[in-house]
Amino acid sequence: MIRKIAIAQLVPGMFVVDVHRPWLAHRFWRTRFRVRDSEQIDHLIDEGISEVSIDTTRGLDLPAPPPRPLPADGLVRLPPRFGAPDSVSLGEERRRSARLLQEGCRMLDELNQAARGGQRVEAGRLEPLVARMIESIARNPDALVPLARIKRHDAYDNGHALATAALIVALGRQQGVAAPEVEKMAIGALLKDIGLAAIDARVIGKQGHLSHAEYAIVQSHVEEGLAVLEATSSLPETTVAVVLEHHERYNGAGYPYRMAGDEISLAGRLAAIVDTYDAMTSDRPYRAALSPTVALRQLYEQGGSHFDPALVAGLVRTLGIYPVGTLVLLESGHLAVVEQEHPAQPLQPVVNVIYHAGRRQYCAPVQVDLARRVGNHYGQIVRAESFQRWGLSPERWQPA
Repeated sequence: MIRKIAIAQLVPGMFVVDVHRPWLAHRFWRTRFRVRDSEQIDHLIDEGISEVSIDTTRGLDLPAPPPRPLPADGLVRLPPRFGAPDSVSLGEERRRSARLLQEGCRMLDELNQAARGGQRVEAGRLEPLVARMIESIARNPDALVPLARIKRHDAYDNGHALATAALIVALGRQQGVAAPEVEKMAIGALLKDIGLAAIDARVIGKQGHLSHAEYAIVQSHVEEGLAVLEATSSLPETTVAVVLEHHERYNGAGYPYRMAGDEISLAGRLAAIVDTYDAMTSDRPYRAALSPTVALRQLYEQGGSHFDPALVAGLVRTLGIYPVGTLVLLESGHLAVVEQEHPAQPLQPVVNVIYHAGRRQYCAPVQVDLARRVGNHYGQIVRAESFQRWGLSPERWQPA
């Protein structure tokens, strides 16, 4: 957990991850380090540093506060649940999510235009948007997350930002990350690729493999983005970690700093997974989208090498074996699109039957709950399928 503390609270054994001063304003060449002794703390004070952020998973935390006395009536008041949701139907939640994503696209357009023009990027504008995303996912994760995966071909960057933000909220909640930290991660996910505004669009949209020089240009978007954001915004450490570390890899093969294992913050490890998953399941100039199930399988196989295996397993639990929007083949020979997950029965979701694979023709759509034996004439899922293989439009048959 990242915690901001006053310099007076810093003690040897804590792990500092941010001194909250620009690099040129102090003489420390590292801003991430374990505090060795009180002399090192004195040097920080001499440099005018008044507060730091520490990572309590990599060093000491503040001591626990003494227990608070009970109220006069003797009753213990529990804090509100993370995003305790109002009751809203899935259909209504999807309609709200569609409007929220449209609003998010407009806002990201404006922030990207500001970045291109060298103007101030007001990251704080994203906070209300992220708060509504968190509330939506708390009410029903089968609404915003699947809808955010659907992208217009002319607006991939904004769609990718919104999808990774929705995914990091869902995965962060599954991992038990505190709500304020999830919000910071989501803002980082929305801003992590803002440095692409400084890169030639012909390189970004190139079909086929990039040359070494072109790949180096694309890699520079991480530090370009951080430079833009640090020049115009005051960002928390968790948000910066997402921007800086979403291309780092668990085995040290990523960029820009080739960090490995727990050197990468929790926010960075989460961001790397959701960023890759959404890219894999999206059409790109150089390859077609993978089905969600195939993408999850490939991520799972890379757990321990490219990605934190425990967090990849968490993503599988978050999205389900057959994520919403997946095309599946049923025992009856019909194709169906997954509409809604059953957390307790991940192999038996609610599906929308749309096509007969044997006859190669559409059928009248029928919603079927595979967890219920009564009324299910289609059997269970045989395997995940590809929309492209059957010539079907993913956008047409996504849940709405």
